[in-house]
Amino acid sequence: MSRKTKKVGSAGRLGARYGVRIRKRIADVEGVSKGRHECPKCKAIALGRTSSGIWVCRHCGAKLASSSYAPTPPAAVRRELAEVLAAVEAKEKAPEELSPEELPRTGKGN
Repeated sequence: MSRKTKKVGSAGRLGARYGVRIRKRIADVEGVSKGRHECPKCKAIALGRTSSGIWVCRHCGAKLASSSYAPTPPAAVRRELAEVLAAVEAKEKAPEELSPEELPRTGKGN
């Protein structure tokens, strides 16, 4: 006997109601929210959602608040990470590797 929800997954419970696009979105969101994610403290793939915005690690027991459907770092952490990565990339790119257009302009004639 075949499965009833092969294509739509968890949204198969909705039947023919609500339209295809909405059912596919529901299936995608539920697939992300019900799956396991990486714990930011112990780095194990054991972070699960207990309720809206509450995530608990089954490995280390850490409990954290994040977005409702997927654990995401706060905006400040994302911004700081982007700044650090930009600084590292700029540091790795030595001045001798820069083209004349990229060199900083000094003096009044330029």
